[in-house]
Amino acid sequence: MNKISRPLLITLAVVLVITALAMGLAVTHESGGMNGSLMFFDHDLSDSAFGWVIAIPILLLVAIIVAAVCAGAALITVVALVFAAIITVLALVLAMAPIAVFMAIPVLAIYGLVKLFQRQPSPAV
Repeated sequence: MNKISRPLLITLAVVLVITALAMGLAVTHESGGMNGSLMFFDHDLSDSAFGWVIAIPILLLVAIIVAAVCAGAALITVVALVFAAIITVLALVLAMAPIAVFMAIPVLAIYGLVKLFQRQPSPAV
């Protein structure tokens, strides 16, 4: 396919899908028990495919905006949870620091004594 026919074919397929969806929604709108109506300038277009052809792109745009907002809220939530986890780990490390220092002083003293006794005496001059 060349560069012109592929986008044209995709556009035609999208228009056909929107038209088929509009026809289906227009036919089954009242039978589904939906009492809402599709109003444009004081005309009820709920039972016409033309009204749904107008409404479907608007509904898709709203769905995309809602998905973007939900994704942004999820991202903010994840960042907040990661930040809280990092702060918690940092607080635990800082809380353990005095205990680690308290335990390290005798361990280092014993290690220093062992190294001192392992040292070879230097020959007398």
